[in-house]
Amino acid sequence: MTDLRGWGLPEQHLLPDAVVAFVDGELSSVAHERASAHIQRCGFCAFETYTQQQARAAVRTAAAPTASASLLDRLGAIPQEVELPSAPDGLAITEDGQFVAVQRTDKPAFGSGPVLGSSRPLGSNGWFSGRRARQGAGVVVSGMLLGALAFTSPESDAPASPSVPQNAGAVFATTP
Repeated sequence: MTDLRGWGLPEQHLLPDAVVAFVDGELSSVAHERASAHIQRCGFCAFETYTQQQARAAVRTAAAPTASASLLDRLGAIPQEVELPSAPDGLAITEDGQFVAVQRTDKPAFGSGPVLGSSRPLGSNGWFSGRRARQGAGVVVSGMLLGALAFTSPESDAPASPSVPQNAGAVFATTP
């Protein structure tokens, strides 16, 4: 069962990050005292703390990993033996090592299109003009009206909501 605290809420377990911070001594003094008091009451969190302490000790006493000499030699040879990919499209490297943008000749240069304002205004022809636009606007307006009518219906027509007993409360289950 869960232990109900002062406000009738069930006791919660420490988060894994809080357990790690507790074991590593990274909590403030107030947080450390609260976590310590919780660990004394909660067997699950006490076990989690114990396993974190064991993992911390194992990592601290472990030897540094080593790599074989052949692996280090192969890694060191990568810059000389591996083919590098080609430069990305639109970029090049100058002789002094600077990246520069290269203008493509198969596409028109920026600003070489029609003069701003010389084309027909948006919506002057096509899908957004004429009968379809009027029908779409009518559908939108009627939907808004129906929504407004649904929210402003008299309360006398509304179905009665079931009554809730005064002593009813939410019950939360906690899992270890």
